[in-house]
Amino acid sequence: MIKIDPNNLVDIIRNLTLFGVIKGFFVVGLVMYLAFSLVIVRQIKSMTEAVEDEFNGIISILAWMHLLLAIGVLVLAIVVL
Repeated sequence: MIKIDPNNLVDIIRNLTLFGVIKGFFVVGLVMYLAFSLVIVRQIKSMTEAVEDEFNGIISILAWMHLLLAIGVLVLAIVVL
């Protein structure tokens, strides 16, 4: 069983700043955006299997670029913030 030291919890709450809270919200938001990017890639994959078009390759490349950009922004936000 996990023991929680009340004194340590009080210290954590005392050291909590507005910047820390905002940073947490940004990181959580960017993780959610990364999940959204993964959904986009999966949806485009299933779309390209169902519909044959000459632009399927371009759309797939754009979706993967979007996913890579979302990963890059998340990593950058974690490093900078």
